Amino acid sequence: MFKRILYIVSEKHQDKDFVMALARTYGSTVLMSAIAAAELCQPARTQGETRKETVREKEERKRWHDIYQLEDEFKSQGIKASVVCHEGSLDKLQLLANTTRCDLLVLSAGNLADHDYKLPEELLPNLPCPLIITNTQ
Repeated sequence: MFKRILYIVSEKHQDKDFVMALARTYGSTVLMSAIAAAELCQPARTQGETRKETVREKEERKRWHDIYQLEDEFKSQGIKASVVCHEGSLDKLQLLANTTRCDLLVLSAGNLADHDYKLPEELLPNLPCPLIITNTQ
């Protein structure tokens, strides 16, 4: 039913477990991507430009490290997984879903925090697949 699941990675273990269970059930490939939190993209104003860039690069390296580590975890559980490079924010999800030709999009409610827990208006009507928003504690 779901050949390709696009998982917008969250820090919640329950979300990861949910996606793993879905992938096992349907024999799906999991495509992983992330949305950068706004606070990670906005260093303190008191920092110089060089320091701001260094902080941004360090946070970006950490995010990439974490997502590749998650990919390895899925693969070690026998689940086909791949990391999808995605630059942008929640506004670009429709483009990402179309580009990856996914059959299901899994998004954590926590990823909506920087957007007042609202989806962009144009997302749902143009989304090529079902969307599951998880709300794990």
